[in-house]
Amino acid sequence: MRVAVSVARLVALALLTSVAQAAEPASDLRVVSANGAITETIYALGGEEALVAVDTTSVYPPAARRLPKVGYLRALPFEGVLSLQPDRLITTVEAQPKQTLERLAAAGVEVEQLPLARSPEATMARVTRVGELIGKQAEAAALVADMADDFAALAKDVEARGWRPRVLLIMSAGNHGVVFGGADTGADAFIQTLGADNAVATVTGYKPASREAIISASPDAIIIAEATPGQFRIEDWPELAQLPAWINGHHYTGDSMFLLGYGPRLADALAEVNEILPSQPVSGHDD
Repeated sequence: MRVAVSVARLVALALLTSVAQAAEPASDLRVVSANGAITETIYALGGEEALVAVDTTSVYPPAARRLPKVGYLRALPFEGVLSLQPDRLITTVEAQPKQTLERLAAAGVEVEQLPLARSPEATMARVTRVGELIGKQAEAAALVADMADDFAALAKDVEARGWRPRVLLIMSAGNHGVVFGGADTGADAFIQTLGADNAVATVTGYKPASREAIISASPDAIIIAEATPGQFRIEDWPELAQLPAWINGHHYTGDSMFLLGYGPRLADALAEVNEILPSQPVSGHDD
């Protein structure tokens, strides 16, 4: 199962941590974090004193909201970042525009674009790398060890379930509307990690949710990922409320960054959603 963490992978992560070059102490660094999961990881490692600013996706922990903002990670402003005189910009491959990143690097800012994380292993690897970048290698190794234990426990629960429920994940994204998480998305990876199948696997990417598609999806469980708490109103979606999965309580509503940020709380998010997955089919579909 994808959620299982191999011994070999853990050994590799530990080795990477032990041989990494020592980074500057966090107290000597000026860091801009342009990714909510990276910001959360920095706080989890006790490196927040290095932060001089974050992007608009950095909303957890609450203390991150009080830091100066540099805008959205896909539209980073050159002057806005450079004016903070950071030593290091830590972001992901999603960061844009490319010209801003190149200009920052030319101006002497160390730009670190980390890979996307869509699995427990990739999430732990990113924690390790962030630890290296802020001089918190030991803290990162301890956090990764705890996460590995949690993922291993979840893997046992998934195996004990003994079947793969069909799960529908809907994102409520404010002005961007309500969308399904189809194949090749973080939503799909989250569902697969739970040992479940995506109820809209024939859709690729995030697509607008239609009432007809909700009914035809025939899910055994439903996940609602909200960009803002309280944003999704079930009374606006009677078709969803009438599905057996919803009626029987096999649904979960939570913060989209908690669920799909692939940060240090990933194991907690997976465990919470796993609790609402049924022990047997409820949707009436034939597998």
